[in-house]
Amino acid sequence: METKARQVLFVEDTPDTRSLVEFSLEREGFHVTTAETADEGLDLARTKNFALILLDIGLPDKDGLELCREIRRFDQTTPILFYTAFYSLIDEHETQSAGAQGCLRKPEDTARLAEIAKNLVDRSDAS
Repeated sequence: METKARQVLFVEDTPDTRSLVEFSLEREGFHVTTAETADEGLDLARTKNFALILLDIGLPDKDGLELCREIRRFDQTTPILFYTAFYSLIDEHETQSAGAQGCLRKPEDTARLAEIAKNLVDRSDAS
């Protein structure tokens, strides 16, 4: 397995959003692997090491909350952050009970994404 340092998995079905986030995070020194579906993201999460996993809630094949729960069945340590347009439809308790460390609103929180990603990765590395 490859080293997880600065490796991010981003599961998002919208090509423009994938490109924007990939560009934003790679500018800050992250390497981003993208997946278009929950099943593709789940396969990647099982076979590679990531420092952070970013999930959309509204995926074509499965709800992002369900995907988060599935990842938590085999990986309890990698930080997971939701990045979604459905921010107002979910609550913090729901994302935390699924196993995520937080939730950001797209596109409003895009400017803060790299900083938050770095903080989550740094905290995870320190523990």
